[in-house]
Amino acid sequence: MISRDLLYYAPGFIAATLFTYGIARLYIRHALNNGILDTPNARSSHTAPTPRGGGISIVTVSAIIIATALLAPSAELVDKLPQQSLIALLLGSLIVAAVGFMDDLKSLSNKVRFSAHLLASLAALSLIKPLPSLPLPGMEIQLQGVWLLLLALGLTWLINLYNFMDGIDGIAATEAFSVLVGASLIGGFGQQLTDSPFPSSLLIMLLAPLLGFLLLNRPPAKVFMGDGCSGFLGMLLGLLAITYAANTSVNLWCWAILLGVFIVDSGWTLSTRVFTGQKWHQPHRSHCYQILSRKLQSHGKVTLGTAAVTLLWLTPLGFLASLHPNYGALCLLAAYTPLVALCYCHEAGLHN
Repeated sequence: MISRDLLYYAPGFIAATLFTYGIARLYIRHALNNGILDTPNARSSHTAPTPRGGGISIVTVSAIIIATALLAPSAELVDKLPQQSLIALLLGSLIVAAVGFMDDLKSLSNKVRFSAHLLASLAALSLIKPLPSLPLPGMEIQLQGVWLLLLALGLTWLINLYNFMDGIDGIAATEAFSVLVGASLIGGFGQQLTDSPFPSSLLIMLLAPLLGFLLLNRPPAKVFMGDGCSGFLGMLLGLLAITYAANTSVNLWCWAILLGVFIVDSGWTLSTRVFTGQKWHQPHRSHCYQILSRKLQSHGKVTLGTAAVTLLWLTPLGFLASLHPNYGALCLLAAYTPLVALCYCHEAGLHN
């Protein structure tokens, strides 16, 4: 049960949170001394130079947590999450983080980044066994063959959309935190209903580095995570979704629903910019969350609103999709409809 796991892992959770916080504090000092700053420009949502790249603290501690699960796994993790899938989770995410940190230091071309992300996705997917299926009414699609390539492209998109959506204080870490909490709740409640074990310990422990970083990244942010960490989180969440969907009742529909805020905002904004003839690949401030932060004159309200939508709206629908996986697509449609309406009403993608 989740409550048992929380109690059992509390010392490690606290240690991981404090360790992340400590690394981030040291990094801030290093960044200030070496001029590693994100200087505001016309398209920025912040107003003061701020250290960037502090997400290395999340990457470091998350990698330690996953490696610990690999080297000294609990019986629960061994039973439900194959070690080969954990290796894929670790290696795939670290490759994306390395590419992102290289991009932070010396800008890489879009082709190089995309190719690296796609190769990392294909490599990770080749290690994950079994791969999940996609339940539909009266059938299940086995994600093999051409579907494997589509899954890799989906992971690549998730990596990049996470970078697109990391534009105001705390939003990227908060989104990851609330998605992992939502997945833990869905799996935990499902466990109580079906009496089938759910490996919540890994999800719970991965909350710790996010919390430690948020202590310094919450509005007003003292440090930004940078592309290395935002891409890492996109890949991490995507591979967690695939691994858990293959081994638990938290299927792919659940994860797609939980990630709805980022998927809908990025998807709507990009589509609008493409269809209106804008240079979609250039930096902009036309995402719905950026527009809302300007209208509300607050990063904090939008960031907290993102968490509230994920936990109070998307998580219940995700739980419904876990109970009735064949109707997951309908749950997804219900989850996304008000988010699409929000983007439409605020003309996301039209105005910088």
